[in-house]
Amino acid sequence: MKPTIVHLSCDYPDPLRGNKTSAIFDLVGGTPEYRHVVYSLNRVNAFSGISSIPFGEDRIAVVYGALPKGIFWGRSLRGVSRWICEDMKKRGIKPDLVEAHKFTVEGLVGQDLSHEFSCPLVCDIQGDTDISILTKKISLRNRYRKIAKEVSLVFPYAPWNVGPFNRLVGLQPNKCQNLPVIPGINKLSSAPVIEEDRLLTVFRLDSWKRKNIIRVIQAIEKLSIHRKNLFLDIYGGGSAKTLMALNNIIKNSRLGDRVKLCGIVKSDHLAELMKKYAAFVLPSLRESYGIVYAESLISGVPVLYSKEWGIDGYFDEKSIGYACDPSSVVDIAKGIEFLLKHQKELKSKIATMQEEGSLNILRKDSILDVYRSGLQKILTTREKIEMGRNNA
Repeated sequence: MKPTIVHLSCDYPDPLRGNKTSAIFDLVGGTPEYRHVVYSLNRVNAFSGISSIPFGEDRIAVVYGALPKGIFWGRSLRGVSRWICEDMKKRGIKPDLVEAHKFTVEGLVGQDLSHEFSCPLVCDIQGDTDISILTKKISLRNRYRKIAKEVSLVFPYAPWNVGPFNRLVGLQPNKCQNLPVIPGINKLSSAPVIEEDRLLTVFRLDSWKRKNIIRVIQAIEKLSIHRKNLFLDIYGGGSAKTLMALNNIIKNSRLGDRVKLCGIVKSDHLAELMKKYAAFVLPSLRESYGIVYAESLISGVPVLYSKEWGIDGYFDEKSIGYACDPSSVVDIAKGIEFLLKHQKELKSKIATMQEEGSLNILRKDSILDVYRSGLQKILTTREKIEMGRNNA
């Protein structure tokens, strides 16, 4: 019989919100040796209330009411815990392990389920959201300390996620195993050197403020004084309101057609598209992981990313690009200049890393192996403990 893992996720695509990220969906789909029961959580602004709808075998979409801005949030999630406990009992679900896919949100529910069903708890850390909540929700800090003490394994999306949790709630680094997000591109390939100073960025346009596009444009304005053929192509889709706002920002710059909105690019065309550029730039103000950084490196293209955000900590920065201070136009410009000046060297280093296997940690098979081995270690430990109890 397959071990049963109950997943708690606000980020699993469901009939209520089908446009959620595929990060958790891909982990679940990539490990069919387990029975995965998914509770996909959706919050709406309301004083209380819980409703649900199944959307496949072992898939339940849950919507719960909670006050805005996290008011009485802990109490609201206690109600979600009780509802899921009762639903699991009605369905005859006995978990071998509970996984909460954000430490500070689903982790509160996961801890309750772990206690109720006497099974191990695994948590993910999604840096942007989790660290923001951990910092702001001082009233829940004691709960988070207990979770940090009780959790069997933590999957941070990136190395820099661990430090704040260690400082604020005592999470031990030896409980943590870095788990990158599965990329849409998996085949390693090198990229040619491009003669033009042509840059690209890819993101959901509605997130343009967080993606820091204004400072990128300002940095390009500074560099364009001596780099006369410097271009930036922006790929991604968004709302009509966003499109209008970005067009106005571009028009008000001194760059003219050097910055273009190029529309949505299909994932199966992304690798070949990236190879037409000198570098990829995305100095986000906040970024939990940034899957497109990984996809750029897998495609052989160097990246400009933000210090202590995104993929920072996985590699030596000067081997893959430049880690900038995202609040500094000067440093963003310095990073772009570095990428352009050292394009040939950086693309050669990335190609070598691909050949030597250094970039394999970003690929689907490796990520699933890390995930699988982590879960299996916890399940095996639990099995040995239960055998010991039965033999006592």
